[in-house]
Formats: sequence, C-alpha cells, structure tokens
Amino acid sequence: MGMIFENRDDEQQAAMMDTMYVGNSWQIRYLKIRYLAYSVTAVILSVVGTASADYLIFKGTGFSGIIGWLLA
Repeated sequence: MGMIFENRDDEQQAAMMDTMYVGNSWQIRYLKIRYLAYSVTAVILSVVGTASADYLIFKGTGFSGIIGWLLA
C-alpha cells in the first residue's frame, strides 16, 4: 500500500475492504436491532419486577411499598 506507487496487491486489498464493509453492514444493523429488542425487553421486565415487588411488599407487610420498606 504505497503512497506513490500502487500495485495489484493494493487493488486486491482495497477490493477486499469494500466487500467486507458491504458484507458487515447488514450484520451491524442486525446487532443494533437485536440490542434494541433486548434492551426494551430488559426495561419492561425490570418495570414489571419492580411493580410486583412493590405490590407484594405492600400487601404482605405493614410497609407502604419498597421505599417505605427501605426507609424503615
């Protein structure tokens, strides 16, 4: 990969880099969508878990929920 003179190896390497970039673009998009799906699922499960714990503490004990239980 000379700055002044290019040879056949430089052209082959540039072609491989172009092919790799095109080949990886759909994989990167897939990973971003999968990450988004996992993140949304984790947030929903965290909210449901916290709400369930709060309800169980409220019904099962004399505390007014998670905050009341933590501050007691």
